[in-house]
This record gives sequence, C-alpha cells and structure tokens, in this order.
Amino acid sequence: MTACLGASLSIGAVVLGAGAVRATPAPGVPIEDHEFRTSDGVRLHYLSAGQGEPALVVIPGWLMPARLFERQLTGLSGGRRVVVLDPRSQGDSELAHGSHSAERRARDIAEFVAELSPHRFVLMGWSLGVMEGLDYVERYHPEGLAGLVLIDNSIGEARPPAASATGASKRTHRLERLRAFVRGLFAQSPPPALLSATEASVLRVPDPVAAELLAKPYPREYYRDALYRADVPVMYAIRPKFAEQGDALKSRRPDAWIALYPQAGHALFVDEAERFNRDVESFLGPVR
Repeated sequence: MTACLGASLSIGAVVLGAGAVRATPAPGVPIEDHEFRTSDGVRLHYLSAGQGEPALVVIPGWLMPARLFERQLTGLSGGRRVVVLDPRSQGDSELAHGSHSAERRARDIAEFVAELSPHRFVLMGWSLGVMEGLDYVERYHPEGLAGLVLIDNSIGEARPPAASATGASKRTHRLERLRAFVRGLFAQSPPPALLSATEASVLRVPDPVAAELLAKPYPREYYRDALYRADVPVMYAIRPKFAEQGDALKSRRPDAWIALYPQAGHALFVDEAERFNRDVESFLGPVR
C-alpha cells in the first residue's frame, strides 16, 4: 500500500514503497568513485550516483563495503543524490593505523557530510551504521538532517534482542569464521562479485580494529535518546528479531515507518532490494 508519512502503521504493516565511473548492475545509472582526506589524514572512499536533494547518505555496517548498496545507488538515485561511504579500513578506504573509536568514527561521518555539502539529507545506517549514525547525530546535531533510515539493528528500545549465531565457532580458523559470517548476512545467494567484495572488505580488517569498532562506550539507551532527540521522520527496516523495538518506537513515535522483512537476512536491502527500494521511495516522498 502507499501511505503518507503520518499514516498509522503497525509493526506487521508493509511500508511501500567526479571520479572514475564504476560498472553498474543497471544500465544508464552511473556509479562514480570519489575520495577525500579526513582531518587525521586518512583517505576515505565513497560511491555516488544521481543528483538532487534531499541527498541520501549511507553508512554501512561492521567491516562492510559501500558496494553492498549498489542496488540502492542505481535504484534510488532518480531525482536525488545517493552516496555510500566506505568507512575507514573498510571497502576501498585506506586501512587506518590510528584510532577507530566511536568519537573518531562519528567525526568521519561529520567530515563526510561536510565534503558532500548537502543543504538537506537523509541519513541511512545499516547494522553498526545505525549506532554510528545516531552517535553522529547526537554529537553534531546537523542542521540539514531531514530524516533517518535505520536498518536492522537495535535502537536501544525495549529488551535487547538475542545474540545472533555467527555461523562458525570462535575456535574456527579466522578465514573460515569470517567467510561464514559473510554468508550468514544473506537469506538469498548474492551475486558472486558482491560476495567476493564483501569477503575482501571483512578479511582485510585486522582483528584488533574489528574489536575496537564493536567496543562502543555507551549504554544502549544512548542510541534511543539520540533517536528521539533528533526529531526527524524515521523509517525502521527490520527483521522480526527487532519487532519489539519497532513496536516501542511506534508507540512513542506514531509517525514512524516500520518495514518488516520476515524472509530476508541481515542484509535485507540486498535480499529484497526491489521491495526495500520501494519502501524507501515511499518514505522519502513526503520528506523535504
């Protein structure tokens, strides 16, 4: 169904919804590579497609590359600019030897947005990118923020969800363990090139850096409070494990959009790319 931003939706409701040019999965929609330097000198890479505002600024999850969002770059860039960051040490960004602290990662997002210079933008975060995006919003209070799209992670509401199985024991060899982790992101087999790019991004990150990225210094309620203080339209795209948190969000923010993906894996925007893109288009329609 098509719904306006203020429509009432239950947790079970379906929300409808100048660098070198990179080869794209859809003809006629060029994806461009760009890079910039952070204030501590680290080279960060990002992908960009389309023009127009509000721009859609995307922050991937733990160890993940920007390339996972190619279907969003090609499918959501009609009439708006879509940009996806490779966070430091991930994807095609530089493997940084300095800090990967929460403060540094939030500053990276702030400097990324400053590099883009949008007048208005919607911030989309997936997995760890939900937490890092909300941390950025809490620290920097960006004036141009027009909305939030939060994908499949806790928002600090209700009870914490049960931990997910990693698909391999910690005693398993690192290569096997991390490859199992990557395969476990998807309910459907992704294109081989996308799977390879994701594995490469995960495997290049040293274990101490990977651990530092998960060592966030806040209680889970920090992210809940940051979300409500932002006071912008919110879309929460989740699997059933986060349904209780979706219900809590809906009870406090009746205008929130909840999109449930019961058949998808954690990378639900890959498994159900067409539906996810429709949902985001419907959410973004009233956002100006």
